[in-house]
Amino acid sequence: MALSTRLLQRLNCEGYKNWMKAGYCLHMLQSRLQGYIDAEMRTFHRQLVSKISPAARQRYKSCRCRVRGKQFHPECPVCREWTELILDHHKNRNGDIHWGNCNPSLWPVNYWEVAKVYLPRGHTNSSGPQKCDAAALLNLINSCDHFKVADISRVREIIKCRNDLMHSYDLTVDSSWLKDFGKKIQELITELRHVPSLVNEAEQLQEVLTTDWSVEDLVTHEVDGIGGSLSDVDENVCFKHFSLDSLSLNELEIELLCQLLEELYLQKEEHEVLSEKELTNVATLKSFLSENKDLLSVFEKELDKLDTLLN
Repeated sequence: MALSTRLLQRLNCEGYKNWMKAGYCLHMLQSRLQGYIDAEMRTFHRQLVSKISPAARQRYKSCRCRVRGKQFHPECPVCREWTELILDHHKNRNGDIHWGNCNPSLWPVNYWEVAKVYLPRGHTNSSGPQKCDAAALLNLINSCDHFKVADISRVREIIKCRNDLMHSYDLTVDSSWLKDFGKKIQELITELRHVPSLVNEAEQLQEVLTTDWSVEDLVTHEVDGIGGSLSDVDENVCFKHFSLDSLSLNELEIELLCQLLEELYLQKEEHEVLSEKELTNVATLKSFLSENKDLLSVFEKELDKLDTLLN
């Protein structure tokens, strides 16, 4: 797939290139964990079903229980039984639990509605692990004791790194941060060595972080001696040392920006009034999107939403 000239120029910024590299590693982590999470949560759901009373194993059609954000007070007997059982396996049962993610009446028949109790806020419309980013999947591992992880701090470190990335509104991270991130990724893979799809990618993940994506040479020189347009450059030429799966760099950039915007909207929803720092972050992001015309066609509506946050 051809890279846009403006994306090539953005990748000439070392900090932005680092931001993209880290984002791509998180994308790989997400895709390699999805099958594992799906299988484990189906197993977990079957285990829960086996522990509850026969009467609570089917959806209770008369259920009128409703959730509101972090508040849930079950009224029907089925939801009360399921709530206690779910909480028995929740590592944060006395802290913030985002009940608003799920529909309790579906707990007896839908494994993912149970999983959503262990996810962070903003996953009401999630229908499975394929719809979750790396942070959500890692938070699930962190919150549910079905997952036996010897050193859970290694999971939490990558969650923190992801949050750092999504709170970097100038869309840059420095090389020392990226190097530390690479070490933590390898430690996580060691901790999750029972997940073959992830372990098999350890070398490729490290290569993504250490390979110079060779964009600068393409911007300053003609490609293969042909005076072609930079927008005609195939990204497989630029990044021939590793595979981008089925995701192009253009698509990766858009995916990361969408995640960052969603994080910003969740902050607004939670805090109602944005702080001065958060308003500065909104302005920084709006300026970035406005200055990069190739992104305007994708994020034109988002610019209007960012305007409403500033006013």
